Parts: sequence; structure tokens; C-alpha cells
Amino acid sequence: MNNKGASLKVMLTNELISLCRDCFKVSKNNLKCHSCNSPRIVAHKELFRLKIAHIDCDAFYASVEKSDNPHLRNFPVIIGGGYRGVVTTCCYIARIYGVRSAMPMFKAIKLCPNAITIPPRMQRYREISSYIKNRLISLSPAIEFVSLDEAYIDLTGTRRLHGRPAAVMLARIANDIEHMFGITISIGLSYNKFLAKIGSELEKPRGFSIIGKSDAKEILKEKSVSKILGVGEKTKLYLASKGIKVIGDILKYEKDYLKHNLGSFGETLWFLAQGIDNRKIIPNRPTKSISCEKTFQINETDFTIIRSYLWDLVEKISSQLKRKNLLTTRLSLKLKTENFRLIQRSRTLQHPTNLAESIFQESVVLLEANITQGPFRLVGISLTQLSNSEAINCTTNLFQDEDSRLTSAEEAIDFIRNKFGKESIIKGRSLRKF
Repeated sequence: MNNKGASLKVMLTNELISLCRDCFKVSKNNLKCHSCNSPRIVAHKELFRLKIAHIDCDAFYASVEKSDNPHLRNFPVIIGGGYRGVVTTCCYIARIYGVRSAMPMFKAIKLCPNAITIPPRMQRYREISSYIKNRLISLSPAIEFVSLDEAYIDLTGTRRLHGRPAAVMLARIANDIEHMFGITISIGLSYNKFLAKIGSELEKPRGFSIIGKSDAKEILKEKSVSKILGVGEKTKLYLASKGIKVIGDILKYEKDYLKHNLGSFGETLWFLAQGIDNRKIIPNRPTKSISCEKTFQINETDFTIIRSYLWDLVEKISSQLKRKNLLTTRLSLKLKTENFRLIQRSRTLQHPTNLAESIFQESVVLLEANITQGPFRLVGISLTQLSNSEAINCTTNLFQDEDSRLTSAEEAIDFIRNKFGKESIIKGRSLRKF
């Protein structure tokens, strides 16, 4: 019997199904593959019945850097900006020393002084992410990309489309991505998004975990409530005061009690603790916001210097808008003082735009109004109320004289930069005193 026929026969039983993640052979009750002798076996009674997957690239940014520069392979690598910045991500070697994402860089360097620190190369990460996304889309059109390195996939029609069960195709695509890009991925396969996400975190890196209906509650019961989306530090502390520290503790309470004390979120908690999640996978989820920020090497009070950094951020964020064919009508300026006090100010734009100059002029107004509250250690900008540029009526001010001139100028600049490099044209406001 060929492999496809054997797969179908096994799938129809209620016995333990084993899948080799290296040669993709299917068998029963094996601890290692009888065909290639590989110990990389994923096994579960419901293996071929589950259709919802969560795919997460392992330490993505750091993995890209190691893939591009193999000499880094055996060294701890931290992706982040400056001594006063924060860790964007780090490789698993650095994590052994206690380094974590969002940790202050000075603390990360203290924990792992031999680490190689690299500033983020977002353009390169987006490039690799695009290749991986295209590969995933070939698996199923029902895919929801959460970030550059993370996606949910509905594999309901996979067997009909590809002639193989979803689990087999996932194992194949994981191997393909690793061989093509030198990047490993972790997979969670289950019957809903919440459990698939939990599954992808169980055996990182290079993991493949299954959570079926038969073992969902057992797996969930010892997981921290922080694994639930929406449970931040404040909610975690509140739940702890009620004796709820792990997901299993939620089941000690009636649904109505949780709803009364936590509103609709309490009801959501109860359902998730039961392994119930009715959220659908939404392909091409629209972008709701775009943000960018910069932590200074020293605290800054000089308006001109902060303004120059703000321009750098605006150029980056404008480039993202243009790349995604988006316009914004609302911006928020973020300032963090030397004592970590957060200042956020927002402004609604008169007309939709993706022009760097227009966004910059509006953001400078907010900066001028708050510059006296420094010194500052960080500046950031966030754009919301986004819309597709093609949907905007061409009778708006966007295409009238002044904005039309700005549009033409920025298009010319973008063309030159794309051809000759980002540094080929630099505005004077980008220059800073040293």
C-alpha cells in the first residue's frame, strides 16, 4: 500500500498516529521512524483530524542574521538598538543567559556580555517574510498573517487540494523553509486558533505540537493565564488576587461569576479554559495601525535634535504606508521622559495622506507643544484610522495643488532611493549635531 493509502487507513482508526517530520512516512505507535530512523516523530490519535495551525518562525530576526552570516551561528545574537534601547529579539543561545525580548539593552548586555548586538534590518526581514508568506499561501488560501513571522492557517481543504493530510503538508513546508532560508519554524496544530497558538509554543524551537479535543483541558490546566490574549500584567495580578494563576484555576468559577466580575472578557476566559474558541481565520486582515519609535543614546532636550529623529521615523512610517497603499487621518506622538513618564498626544489630520512631509509637519506641532516637559529618552509616532489609498475619492485635497506637488516630489525621491540606495538623498533636517 502506498503512503497515501496507509495514511487514510490509519486516519480512520482511533489508534495513535505517528508522522515522521523528516521523511513524512506515516505509521502507528512508533517512537522513531522505521523508514529513516529519525526520532523526530509527532504522534497523536487526532493527528489527521485537526485543521487549524499556528506557524511561528523561531527567533526570526536573529535567525535571518545567522542565515545571512553563518559565522554567527554559534554565538549569542541580540537584535536591538543602542545601549539605552530595548531588545527586539534574540537567539536561543542568548536566551540561555536570561535575555528576553523587550528587555533594556544594558541589562541584556550585562547578562550576556559576549553577545553580538545587531541593529534591526527591517527591510531584510520583510524580504524574507515575503518569501515565507508566499510559500505558506501555496499551502492554503485561508491564511491570516499576524506579523512578519507568524500566521494562522485553516487547512480544511488541504487533503482535497494536495492529496495529503494537513499534518503531512505542514511537516513538508517546515522542512522546505528550513532548507531554503535556514530558518526554523514551530507549529501548533489543533481545532481552533487559541489552542494552535498554545501548541506552537510548547516545544520551541523547531517544534511540532498537537492539541486535540481529548487532551486540550489537560494541557491547558497548568498554563499561566498570561498565555491568554488580553491578559496583561494588571489583569494577571487581579486574577491572582482571586486565586486564578493558571488556566485550570478558571474552571473553579462559574461562567456567570466571571462575567459579573470581568464583563464579557470573563466569559471569554471561561470558554478558553474549556478549550473553546470560535474566532475565525481572517485572510488579509487589514492593518489597523503603524508605529515606529527611537530611544536616544542620552536624554535629549534639544528640539532640533529630537525633530531630526522624528523626521527619520516619519520617513520610515511613510514608506510603510506607501508600500501598503494606505492613507492615514490620525497620528499620535509618543514621548518618554527621563523618569519613564509617558506622554502621548494625538492629532486628526484634515485630509488622508501618506506623505512624509505632511505627516511630519503635523507631528512637529505636537512636539513643539510638549518639548518643555523633557528631557526625553524616547520619541515615537503612531498612525491610525488607515484606509486604502485607491478607495479615496480623487476630488479630495490629496490631489490638489500643494499636495500634488509634494506627491510628485516624494515619488521622485522614492524612485532615486530605490535605484541608488536610501542614503542617495538626505534632507538637511536629518543631520544632527555630534
